[in-house]
Amino acid sequence: MPFKAPSFAIPYHGDDKHSKHGHSDRSIIPFQEGFWWVEVGSDFDIVGDFDTIRHKLMGYAYGVWDYAKNSGQYPETENFALNWVGSVPGRRESRRFIGDHILSETDLLEHKHFDDAVAFGGWPLDEHNPGGIENLDDPPSFWHSHFDKVYEIPYRSLFSKDVSNLLFAGRNVSVTHVALSSTRVMATCSTMGQAVGTAAALCVQKGITPRELGEKHIAELQEQLMLDDAYIPNRPACDSNDLAKTANRIHASSTSSGDVNLLVDGVPRDEHGEIHHWASDGLSAEVAFEWDAPVPLSSVMVKCDTNVNKNIMMLKTPRETESYTSTVPKEMLKAIELEACVNGEWIKLGELDNNRTRLIKFRFEKVEASAVRIRLKETYGAANAKLFEVRCYES
Repeated sequence: MPFKAPSFAIPYHGDDKHSKHGHSDRSIIPFQEGFWWVEVGSDFDIVGDFDTIRHKLMGYAYGVWDYAKNSGQYPETENFALNWVGSVPGRRESRRFIGDHILSETDLLEHKHFDDAVAFGGWPLDEHNPGGIENLDDPPSFWHSHFDKVYEIPYRSLFSKDVSNLLFAGRNVSVTHVALSSTRVMATCSTMGQAVGTAAALCVQKGITPRELGEKHIAELQEQLMLDDAYIPNRPACDSNDLAKTANRIHASSTSSGDVNLLVDGVPRDEHGEIHHWASDGLSAEVAFEWDAPVPLSSVMVKCDTNVNKNIMMLKTPRETESYTSTVPKEMLKAIELEACVNGEWIKLGELDNNRTRLIKFRFEKVEASAVRIRLKETYGAANAKLFEVRCYES
């Protein structure tokens, strides 16, 4: 597969710099997933000079591939063709808004606890070379600080200090330059996005500003997020409307790990080395909640296992290992059935045979139930079914 560089390609000779100065971080091999270090520096106004930057990046990208294909240093590329080049520059950092709190490097490294935490992150602090590929004398990334657990992101960093109705999420939030090197990644941005979207809905519903929501209704925001299966570190759910917590007895047909009573402890995943789940011993299996007096029910929510310790990534070279997968997690429940005991008789309230989500919601006409029974029939391959939380509601 021969390659001829286009006229706009900017020649790359980074290996000469590496051998001279000892910086080997700009690795050509493996090349199948592209090169994260094809960056240009921040002396530009990266908003106003968007087109100039885009053209430069395109030139450098093709220049690196030309070097890989035609320098003779990388025979591994001989039978490979360039498949795709991104046409929109990814802004690592541009403009950030100031909130009531500016999240800092120290906040992250010390795992500071925030009473108004609504999101979390855990990507390393990762300080890139401000010159990017135009400064080959220095490595592409200066240093990393890794985390052994996730950190909290406060709501006060997600709304404006000065603009009363402005919320924000993503790479424009109220953080320092160094803190942004961790909070910038997409999965972390998505946790902030869910928090901000939920906060905006509550603000509209109540006719109040984001700051008022944080000052007077932060618990409501946090509880709604956790009801929707968001995770907030060090903040167990305590929804007073959850009737599962009032059950007089909770029991399971079998147990291989955890405790069935952990399904109502408010923590929807294992954390800090502590177990917060119940797992069956084989399938099929049952979990039942019983009340001494019937309770009105119209919905039941179940949080099953999607193995949040494993990276689910759609790579061009898929990895099926202990740490990576590109398929539906084998631990996730595939088939589940819900029953209720009404007037001494068991009736079916719902079932799923092809479940695709961690949070499973059953909604049904209101019943007066003395018990509910969850039948766990099949996973996507795991021998046991694992649950983290069950909730029951009147409406």
